[in-house]
Amino acid sequence: MARPTIHKMVQKRKEAAREKHRCYYAKDQILQRRREHGVKKCDKEAEAISKEILRAVAKGLRGCEDDDESESASESDSDNSSDDDETDTLSNLPACLLAIKVAKDDMRTLIGADPCEFAKGKLGEYVKSIPDDCSTKGDTSIIVNSIGEIEKLLKRVIRAQDKILNFCGISPEWHAADTVSRFLKTTAAYLEDIQLLEMSGEIVELTVAQWLGELMYQKDIRI
Repeated sequence: MARPTIHKMVQKRKEAAREKHRCYYAKDQILQRRREHGVKKCDKEAEAISKEILRAVAKGLRGCEDDDESESASESDSDNSSDDDETDTLSNLPACLLAIKVAKDDMRTLIGADPCEFAKGKLGEYVKSIPDDCSTKGDTSIIVNSIGEIEKLLKRVIRAQDKILNFCGISPEWHAADTVSRFLKTTAAYLEDIQLLEMSGEIVELTVAQWLGELMYQKDIRI
């Protein structure tokens, strides 16, 4: 490793210090731009998910309307009640696509646009619940209940996704559902990672992992 340059003249030392400060602030500006870019990227991904699902829903509903136009008015009346039942049981493509859209809306309400920020927030809530003297664990239900809510939502998505696969195979509609499914799986994995560390090493191991940046959400690992 090269030895640091030692400036003997006062003017030289001042110039070296100014250069060091300039490099520091330049690096800080670069990091700031990266952070802003990351936020914009998350927003774009969320917007893409919404557009993809809406396109799939619109396409499926158009197909449903075409089928209805080929039937008589009397048959349409009987089919309307039948369609309500099919929507409940996911026995047609439009019903499945609508179920995915509703699940996606619920997902955005529960998690937001970024699973990393959601996991970070839940970890913060858990840490705040730990007593100052660390005499007991924090409120583990913060993590456990969140995982449970995500898993319930994921079951709805997978059920509709499997039906879509039966109707039209690996298609744009299926990929739209898979995008929602992977988002939920990634968020659940982040929380399970926190839960596992808390259970195995309590707050000490969890703190060390967080300090070293070793948690899944810190690495932005996607499923």
